[in-house]
Amino acid sequence: MNRTDRNRYICVAVTALIQGIFLGIYALVTSGLPALAQLKISFPRFLSFMPLTVIFLVPFVFWLSQEHWGRRLWNLLGGLTAVLLALWAYRLWSYGEADVVPSQKSDLVRISMAVFLIIPYFQCRIASWSWKIPYSEIFFQLCRNLFLLFQASIVIAVFWGLLITAGLLFDIVGLHLVPLIIITPVCAVPLTSIIIAVSISVAIKHPGIDSLGRWLLSVLAWLLPFFSLLSLAFLACLFWEGTSSLNALWNTGQASTLMLMLQAGTIILANAAWLDGSKSAFRTRSIDILAQVSLLCLPVYTVLCLYSLNLRISQYGLTTDRVQAGFLAITTGIWGVAYAGTVIARNWPVSIGRVNIACVLFMAAIVLLMNSPVLDPLRLSADDQISRLKAGKVAPEDFDYAYLSSLGRYGKNSIDDLNSQKNPGKIQTEIHHDNMIFTFTPTRVIIQSQDKSLIGIIYGYFPPSESHSVKTVPTLPDYEIDGDLYRPEYLR
Repeated sequence: MNRTDRNRYICVAVTALIQGIFLGIYALVTSGLPALAQLKISFPRFLSFMPLTVIFLVPFVFWLSQEHWGRRLWNLLGGLTAVLLALWAYRLWSYGEADVVPSQKSDLVRISMAVFLIIPYFQCRIASWSWKIPYSEIFFQLCRNLFLLFQASIVIAVFWGLLITAGLLFDIVGLHLVPLIIITPVCAVPLTSIIIAVSISVAIKHPGIDSLGRWLLSVLAWLLPFFSLLSLAFLACLFWEGTSSLNALWNTGQASTLMLMLQAGTIILANAAWLDGSKSAFRTRSIDILAQVSLLCLPVYTVLCLYSLNLRISQYGLTTDRVQAGFLAITTGIWGVAYAGTVIARNWPVSIGRVNIACVLFMAAIVLLMNSPVLDPLRLSADDQISRLKAGKVAPEDFDYAYLSSLGRYGKNSIDDLNSQKNPGKIQTEIHHDNMIFTFTPTRVIIQSQDKSLIGIIYGYFPPSESHSVKTVPTLPDYEIDGDLYRPEYLR
């Protein structure tokens, strides 16, 4: 082993260990385990605000690109870190002084999708020292990255299967602490990170990884004709029965999710079948045409998915989850419409490279805008919920002020605006009870101790004309505790 490889393996091991420790601590802090409360174990609040996108994505990009060891790789990682930190800083600002810990799950999903689709271009750029990269090289680099992660998932499954089995054996002989330690996040997550990093490093050095990837692509390609038949049969049955079938689909509450999965599956199988557009996996013309029919179904799925999502938004308004669903529906819809358009224009599969590059850039632009005030899910949700309240689409007593308060800076500002629109002298009621001060406003009850220190806030609708008493304040178990915030579960 030469010096470069040794330094590379050391860096891989160190980054895996650091990633695992930070993610393990974050998982432990946000787990809300009852044992921690019983042992009175508390963690500093700033640990809940760690930049998950940086901790999760940067090491993965390094592991997948480690064979391009050198200054260009470090520049790539430094630039990626700077961009991710900027997006995380905005998300932190958007939550402002809200009492809830910011959820980074949606941001992590969106940004991960964009990064893993864009990063193959920079990997090829580092390898070729040129900005003009053929699409075929970018495509096969993306496939290689995905297969490296796929084989890592297999290794993880085997590793944890053996480790859990060993833990159960220790439990049988009376060492009950061993399996508990194994499944603790601060132990399990670092172990997982190290195994993933090692498996990727070993697979990169193996010459058969590219051959295995091409073999798997060829196998996946032959699923597309059967998938095409299923898509045609589903749409035929759906429209043959008319509104009854459509209503049954909407009533499942999972229509958007199911159709997004159909679209994503078709797009993945299409890329496995036609690769970089230079050739087709099907030697028979009739099978090739049948496979292309599935691409013509994609715009229909997009329309149905957007219509289903619009029904929920019309009923209950925008939420951060629905904005995220809209992002997925629009991005997959753009792909589907573009694929169907090239088939109709008879430019398929030659145009697959141009379509994929354009769609990836579109997705990256949307991801950046969603981590800015332009398309921030928090701002969009807060503005829409308030507009529904002001337009009379939802009654004040039915409005979910708790959810509005969870929308960070934008939700808090909206609640403050609602309170400022009234005459505070006429609508505020202050009650002293059991060494606590209850201050009522139309949208919340502020609970303070006698020295005016904040104990908690209960959000809800409290008409100023009512005679307030401490008995009107909602109590547990109707309300869950979330730090200093007492709020009802958002069930819509």
